[in-house]
Amino acid sequence: MNSELINNVRTYCRSLIESSRCKSMPFHNWEHTQDVVLNSELIAKHENLESNTIEELIIASYFHDIGHIDNAHEHEELSCKYAQEFLKKERYDGHRIMNVIESIRATKINQSPKAISQKIICDADLSHLGKENFKTKNSQLRKEWEIYNGMEYSEEEWIEMNIVFMEKHLFYTTYAKENFSIQKLKNIGFFKNKSNKI
Repeated sequence: MNSELINNVRTYCRSLIESSRCKSMPFHNWEHTQDVVLNSELIAKHENLESNTIEELIIASYFHDIGHIDNAHEHEELSCKYAQEFLKKERYDGHRIMNVIESIRATKINQSPKAISQKIICDADLSHLGKENFKTKNSQLRKEWEIYNGMEYSEEEWIEMNIVFMEKHLFYTTYAKENFSIQKLKNIGFFKNKSNKI
């Protein structure tokens, strides 16, 4: 694994995020990026990925939401553009750049990841669905959508949308299924309980 390149990617992505609107975004900020990187590494180790694939996955994880610095709509394609330009300057192998880009594209909602690295980044990106800090993260996302996307929902609409999304959502890797599924069911139950009280 090229630790110098990883450090360069980390420094570049952090600089972009912290000098843009993402710095004040409640959800898609540097903390989220770090969470995705850490979860990608964690899942990758349990899935016994090769060093080169882990390297590409970490790079994709740092870049996956960079497009939010410009626009939430189609941010994945903007993220790919930033990643490609940066990695070309770093003289990264063209085939490996495509692997990074395909992993970033896999995180688009209504996911359909193919390669194991794509499945890992999808699970890492939405790991909060199966964690105890879900309520906090969910509130942050709702606030961000209201402020930055002009998307406001009534309490009833927000609950219903989350239940539908979470019941359709699948974790893809063995690690995520084993470690996030039980809490995810509890988090769905939290919304269903709220729905019954409305």
